[in-house]
Amino acid sequence: MQGAIFHIIATKLIIISTYYKKNAIFAPNSIMMSETMFSNFEPVENGQPQQNQADTVINSKDYQDIRLLTASRFGASRVFTAKSGAKKVIIKALKAELMNDPKCKANLRKEYEITTQLDHKYIRKAIDLVTIQGLGECIIFEYIEGKSLAEHVRVGTLTEKQVKNILAEVCDGLYYMHRNQVVHCDLKPENIIVTEGDYKAKIIDIGLPETEYKTNKELLIKEMEFIAPELIKGEDCDARSDVYSMGKIMEFINERNISRQFNSIATHCIQFSKEQRYDSISEVKSAITKGHSVVKIFIITLILCALGTLAIVYVPKIKAKAEEEKTERRKIDFTHEIERIEGNTEMLCEKYKLTSLNEPISANWTEDSLAYYQTLTPFFDIENLKDAAMEVLHEQKAIIDNRRQLDFENLLLSSFKTADDSLAEALKSAIPEQNDSLLMIEAFKWFGQQH
Repeated sequence: MQGAIFHIIATKLIIISTYYKKNAIFAPNSIMMSETMFSNFEPVENGQPQQNQADTVINSKDYQDIRLLTASRFGASRVFTAKSGAKKVIIKALKAELMNDPKCKANLRKEYEITTQLDHKYIRKAIDLVTIQGLGECIIFEYIEGKSLAEHVRVGTLTEKQVKNILAEVCDGLYYMHRNQVVHCDLKPENIIVTEGDYKAKIIDIGLPETEYKTNKELLIKEMEFIAPELIKGEDCDARSDVYSMGKIMEFINERNISRQFNSIATHCIQFSKEQRYDSISEVKSAITKGHSVVKIFIITLILCALGTLAIVYVPKIKAKAEEEKTERRKIDFTHEIERIEGNTEMLCEKYKLTSLNEPISANWTEDSLAYYQTLTPFFDIENLKDAAMEVLHEQKAIIDNRRQLDFENLLLSSFKTADDSLAEALKSAIPEQNDSLLMIEAFKWFGQQH
């Protein structure tokens, strides 16, 4: 077992080394499904704040309340939430600088064409391909109320039974895709949404890969975790490539102590050679869902009885150690969430940019701060993390308010410089040196006189 794992790791490192010498990785010929945004941003489709470019006007008669959900760091896309009447939808568009790029537009249309061919309860549906002013060509997807499997596993909100059901549902969705000659090739926990309330799986991000791994070494290493070796080598993919990804997802779950029942299945899935894996995703589902035989249960019972006395002594220690390790992992996940929130500060400053002297200087960012607070709440049972989270949110608010104060002063100075009423003219003419500092002092006096 250890030898096999070492072989896989060594081979992947050789592949990376060879790749960077050649500086090229070739995409597989089969139809692939991908969108790197969720792996780079770890977003949730739950209505995050709007962010529009300051110089871009987004206008649509069919879609209202368009809000930015996330923008792919390495890829080409942006994802928005919006309303179509009373119904909420997802809008996927290209980044502003790539709206007219022929290759990116072709990939977007291809993703729509592939997705519309698929109609399955465990696959997110594409509704329409439209053009929106300020966004260009966009795919309209159904809105899914829920969080990614990655988020659930990191926080530990799912039971073993729920995880088992979700994995079986993903297998059903993949089996349907494979029957329709579509291979995912980028399956990972971030691309599986777990619906709110009933905890059903939804596979998302169908289409051609929008990111070339050669653009960023860090991204290549990160994305390797769930990608089959043949794809990294630039070879063709098939259903067994998705089998490999399912195995890595089960490993991801096992590592966080959610369930250990998938270890042997995962090992069979992630064999380096495709021929040594399960031949189909239906075999993976059978392995996940089948019960233990009577003989196995009897043997396990005997073993458990024989080890009962030892378990009484060691289980508490093992449990305490497992809890300690889980807490450490959650602290790491908390740190990643804090880094993501801090990284959104500049975006929030742009969102709340002051555009009129009549607006209040203090920004009302209750909706955004509440969303961040709710994201961090699952970590508050760990000592000191609540205080750390509140400190970050307070600092973010201070930065936003400071930016708005600066915006106000710039607007005030600009207004004063161009004012033509007698009071402003008299004040400006009385200033011996026409520099911004003196003008700002007089501008505040002038503004007070006007109001």
